[in-house]
Amino acid sequence: MKLNELRYIVAESISMIARRKLSTSVSVIIMGLSLLILLVFIIITLNISNFIDKATEELRVYVYLDNDLSDRDREALQFKILGMKWVEEVVFVSREEALEKFKKTLGENSDILEDLQSNPLPDAYRIRMKPQYIKSEVMERMAEQVGKLPGVEDVRYGKRWLRRGEKIIRGFYLADLFVGLIIFLSVVFVISNTVRLTVFSREKTIDVMKLVGATNTYIRTPFVIEGALQSAAASLIAAVLAYILFVAASHYLKGIVFLDGSAIGVFVAFCALLGAGGSFFAMRRFLKA
Repeated sequence: MKLNELRYIVAESISMIARRKLSTSVSVIIMGLSLLILLVFIIITLNISNFIDKATEELRVYVYLDNDLSDRDREALQFKILGMKWVEEVVFVSREEALEKFKKTLGENSDILEDLQSNPLPDAYRIRMKPQYIKSEVMERMAEQVGKLPGVEDVRYGKRWLRRGEKIIRGFYLADLFVGLIIFLSVVFVISNTVRLTVFSREKTIDVMKLVGATNTYIRTPFVIEGALQSAAASLIAAVLAYILFVAASHYLKGIVFLDGSAIGVFVAFCALLGAGGSFFAMRRFLKA
């Protein structure tokens, strides 16, 4: 296709949109509202996923030490634990520090600890795992290995709660995938049919172009470009509306995040391709010959 022909086709696509402002506006609004539902769902999923990741990263493993462990042996034990591939950080928590934190946790009820003759809490290590290894099977293996080291009295990490949490998270992601698939297919249906109705409304125009000898590519291309522009405009409207909702929600839900610029760009590009594809397949009815 020559450059002059391409310029004409692009200009014709824009003029087609300009000549039918009302119908184009209605189509864009319908597609924009359907895309808004999809975009809001994506943002909600993103924020819930971030919350799950942050909550998981806060999980700590506590290694309780024998009371008669010497400082030298304790330091050697710390280096052994830190050398494990699953471990990111090992912090020593003395029994005195642990007791002070326990008193703060009790608050006004801390008076019950005043009658203690000695500190019953042991020295401990607080372990932070690498994020990719925070899984029940990995942590169980790590706890088993650490528990066998000399000087270790006990290892705890909330085994029961971790397993329950993993089941809940798996259930959430399965349900989220199912709902997301339904929303996605609904959006594809709305956009493709909206674009298809736009093409069908130009049937007479297509017939005239065929009568004057225009090629299939020459007829199809302006409609494909128009479908892409409409869908891209609808996706931008959806993004603006979603951001307004995000700003309003951020006043009540602190720490929530919005999609970054690259994600919005991918979303707009995907919607443009979806609109172009809808126009392309709708034109097959008129260009079979």
